[in-house]
Amino acid sequence: MPATKPAPELSVLREPLREIGGEQVLAGLTSALSWLEANQQEINDLNVFPVPDGDTGSNMYLTLRSAVEEARDAPTPEAADSVLAAAAHGSLMGARGNSGVILSQILRGFAQGAAQRVHLDANGVALAITEASAVAYRAVMKPTEGTILTVVRDAAAAAAAAAGTTDDIRVVLDRVVTEAHAAVERTTEQLQVLRDANVVDAGGFGLAVILEGFARSVGDTQPTAPAPALLRRSGEPTLHLPPNPGDMEATGSAVARRGAAAIAPREQGWGYCTEFLINGPGLDVESIRTELSALGESALVVGDPDLVRVHIHTGDAAGVIAAASSRGRMSKLKVEDMSAQHHDVLMRADAEEAEAEAVGTAAQERPQAPPKPIGVASVAPGEGFRDIMSSLGADSIVSGGQTMNPSIEDLLNGVRAANAERVILLPNNGNVILTAEQVDPLAEGCEVRVVPTRNLPQGISALLAFDPAANLEENVERMQTAVAAVRAVEVTHAVRDSSVNGHDIKLGDVIAVVDDVITEVGDEYVGVIDAVLKAQTEKPELVTVYRGHEVSEEDAESLVEALRGSNPGVEFELQAGGQEHYPYVLSLE
Repeated sequence: MPATKPAPELSVLREPLREIGGEQVLAGLTSALSWLEANQQEINDLNVFPVPDGDTGSNMYLTLRSAVEEARDAPTPEAADSVLAAAAHGSLMGARGNSGVILSQILRGFAQGAAQRVHLDANGVALAITEASAVAYRAVMKPTEGTILTVVRDAAAAAAAAAGTTDDIRVVLDRVVTEAHAAVERTTEQLQVLRDANVVDAGGFGLAVILEGFARSVGDTQPTAPAPALLRRSGEPTLHLPPNPGDMEATGSAVARRGAAAIAPREQGWGYCTEFLINGPGLDVESIRTELSALGESALVVGDPDLVRVHIHTGDAAGVIAAASSRGRMSKLKVEDMSAQHHDVLMRADAEEAEAEAVGTAAQERPQAPPKPIGVASVAPGEGFRDIMSSLGADSIVSGGQTMNPSIEDLLNGVRAANAERVILLPNNGNVILTAEQVDPLAEGCEVRVVPTRNLPQGISALLAFDPAANLEENVERMQTAVAAVRAVEVTHAVRDSSVNGHDIKLGDVIAVVDDVITEVGDEYVGVIDAVLKAQTEKPELVTVYRGHEVSEEDAESLVEALRGSNPGVEFELQAGGQEHYPYVLSLE
C-alpha cells in the first residue's frame, strides 16, 4: 500500500546551490547524525534473523557520532576536504560492527573523492559519492547485493546522472535521496533472507536516513515540505523527523557511551539510565515495549512471557518504574543519574588534562615493561568468559559481543594492552570480524593478525591451541586448525515471528543457532539442544555448556543432567559464561 516518505523538496524555484564548503559539510553531517538518532530504533528493529541482534542502528549511530565529533575539530574548518578527512578518521576509530565499518569506508571514500577541494560543486559531490561506493565495495571481501553496498552504489549512479544535467547541488542531493530510498525498497527483492522476514536491509535503510539528513541541511529543505508517495512494498519504516534537525551540537547525544568527555552538558540534563527485569508468567513483550518505549529514549525491551529485560533512558524514572510494576514483579532494579555520570566524566577529563600539562608527558609515554614477542587479544562478553580467556593465556580482553560490538578504537586499545610485538586478535563474533581486520594498519609498531573466530567456543579452542614458543605464522595456523574442529551452538529466544531455513518461528520460541545457522526451534531448552546433538553426523565426544548471565546454576545443572541422560557416551562440562542474550552457549568437540 502507498506510504508517504519524507524527502527533500525539489528546488526549481530557488537560486541554484553551486558550491558548498566545510561549514556546510559539517552542518550536513551533524544533521545526518540527528536524523540517524531519531531513526536508530527503527533501524535496530529491522532484524533479518530472529535473534536479539538489533544493533545496526546503534552501530551506525556510534560510528557517525565519532565522525561528527572529530569533524568539529577539523584543522581547516572552512574547507570541505579537511572536514571530510577528519570525519573519515573519526568514523574509522569509532566504527562498530559490520554496518559501522562499512559506513566508515563510505565516509573514507567520500573524503578521498573530495581530496584537494576546498569547495565542492555538483560534479564534486557526485564524484565523492561515486568514490564512496567504490571504496566500500573494495572493503568487503564478498560483497552482497541487497545491502548498504547496493544502496550507496545506486545513490552514486543517481548523483552522476544528475550532475550531468544540472549544476545545482540541491537537485543532485534530491536525486540521491530519492534513489537511495528506492534502492532500500528493492533490497527485499534482492535477498531471499529479507523476503522471508519481510523486511528491508537495515544498513541500507540507515544509509538512506543519513543521506536524507545530510541533504536536508545542505539543501536547507524544511522538514514539513511535501514529499512524494513511494510504494511500500517490503516494509521500510516511515522516517521519524528529528525534533531539532541539525541541533546536535547544542544537545549532544542521549546515549553517552563514547566520547562523553567531548560533549557539552545538556541544559535539560541527560535523565536517568533505568534498568530492571520484569518477571512473568504471561508477559506481553510487545505491549510492554510499546508502553515503556514511549516514556523515554534508547529503550531496549527484550525477553519472553516469563522474563523481560528493560533498559531505557528517561527523565521520569519513577513513572517508568510505576508503569513496569503494574506488569509483573520487578527485580534487579538499577537507576543511574546520567547527568551526574557525565559531570564526573568531564571532571576526570579536566583533571587528566591538568595532570598531563603539569607532568609534561602523556600516559602512553610512561615507562612500561618491554613488549613480549607474541601476544593474544580476545573479545569476550560476560565476566565468566573474560575469566576463562584470561586463564587460557589471553593478554588482554576487549569487552563486547552480540549487540555490543567493540569499535576499532576499542580493539586497537586491546591490541596495545597486550604489549607485544605481534598480536593475534580473536573477534569471537561474526559481526566483529570486519572491524578487527581494520586494526593492523592502525597499530603502529605492532603486527596484528586476525584469526576469524565467529563465536566464543571457537575463541576458546583457538586459545587452547596457542603456543607462546611458536612464531606468529605457526600459531595462526594452529589456531585456525583448532577452530575448524569445534562446532558452536548458541541458544536464545526469537524476538519476532519469522520463517527461516524452513522453520516457522514465533515470538518467544527457543532457537538454536549452529555455526550461524538456525537449525532447531522449540518451546524449551532441553528439547531444542537435545535435537541439535542428535542431528550431528559425528557424535561429539565433549560438550561444554556455558550458562548465561540470567541462568541460575541450579537450572543449568538440571539441563546438563537431562542431556547426559539422553546422550550416553558424551562427556558434559558446565561453565559460567555470564553472557547476555544467550541463555546457553555450547561447544561441541
